[in-house]
Amino acid sequence: MRQRGARPWRRSSALLVAAAVVLAACGGNEGGGAGPGGKEVSIAFVGAKTGDNANLGLNIRDAAKLAIDEENAKGGNVTIRLKEFDTAGESAQANTVKDQFIGDESIVGVVGPAFSGETKALLPAFQEAGLVMISPSATAKDIPGVVPDQTVFHRTLADDVVQATGIADYLANVEKPATVAYVHDNTPYGKPLTEDVQKLATAKGVREFGKIEVVDPKAQDFSATVNKVKDAALIFYGGYYAEAGRFKKQLADERSKATFLSGDGSLDPGFITSAGGTPAEGARLSCPCNLALESSQGELKAFYDNYKQKIGREPGLYSPEGYDSAKILIQAIKAGNDTRPKLLQYVENQVGVYQGVSKTIEFEANGNLKSKQFFVFQVKGGKIVPLQTLTIEEQDTGTSSGRQRTTTTSSGASTTTTTGGSTTTTTTGGSTTTTTTGGATTTNPTR
Repeated sequence: MRQRGARPWRRSSALLVAAAVVLAACGGNEGGGAGPGGKEVSIAFVGAKTGDNANLGLNIRDAAKLAIDEENAKGGNVTIRLKEFDTAGESAQANTVKDQFIGDESIVGVVGPAFSGETKALLPAFQEAGLVMISPSATAKDIPGVVPDQTVFHRTLADDVVQATGIADYLANVEKPATVAYVHDNTPYGKPLTEDVQKLATAKGVREFGKIEVVDPKAQDFSATVNKVKDAALIFYGGYYAEAGRFKKQLADERSKATFLSGDGSLDPGFITSAGGTPAEGARLSCPCNLALESSQGELKAFYDNYKQKIGREPGLYSPEGYDSAKILIQAIKAGNDTRPKLLQYVENQVGVYQGVSKTIEFEANGNLKSKQFFVFQVKGGKIVPLQTLTIEEQDTGTSSGRQRTTTTSSGASTTTTTGGSTTTTTTGGSTTTTTTGGATTTNPTR
């Protein structure tokens, strides 16, 4: 349990009441009205439903809807409604719709925002209104500090410090490329992630291929940048799936043999579509989140099956985190925390350790997730499939990687490498032999 000092919940009552009256007829998803003598409260989804990267928002929206529909089907005196607010993934549009969900006092909690930039833009308004939010996907490391001593921000996946640390370790200990070129889209997500990966990987001895390159995500032609980086052994791209896919396709058009690696913003089937199918093959995509796949097991597989049956398609990136974020809010509401102050107090101090379908969830004092798991996937046979799982055991703040333990699993036998504070285990098939040299122990598969 964590305690933080209570923050003032300031608002203009007249404005909020007026806004609530105007919004009474506004729609979200149909949740059904409360039964006789019952109460209806709302959870908002705030994120992209339109725009180039709308898939990321829709995955979250649909998972939240599934969680709410499941709960309402149980009956009871409280009916929960999902109200949706489209930001298109843009800070400017997020600011144009914020008064709608801030002013609607039936909304007691928010799943989202989905993107880091819009989260930073909206956080002051969330704090002013005392409206608790749980983001399944906003990973920028500096979000908790946007509003000093804020209490409303929470997220159900690890931030970009964990992701950058995991990617750098993966580069240094698993891929071991001769050179790495770094490219980003200059967004509040892609730019700092790429810069941190570059700093951490360089500190681990990974050689750079020229300076960091920047692309305009609204451009269609990336040829100038492609020609600068195509001869690197590996290219890391920091940005979102639509542009990452176009960039990968243009690399393939130039017959680049570079391994392509990108972060969680690219971990979507839309990356494969944008790349034109075959050019996406072999790409590595990483995330501090796990995917619910047909091959998943346990609760994650049960979620996959239920989501596919009820929503009509497979869950995608952030679907498990979106479901868990909604379930935490639902659990609190059903326990009687059906006002903004009560729900905020619950999420701040009473969640404790929540066993979600995505992972074990426990919030730090600033709203960050304590879990340090990190996953690498690859595109194989036109699908995104698991490749590696990494656990960051210890890390410092900022861009310091700290000590790490990395576990990599595929199938069959295993390879274990321990160097300094980092351990890497790779499973690929076949039997194993073990060699110890100095401070490093390596177990390699033999066939």
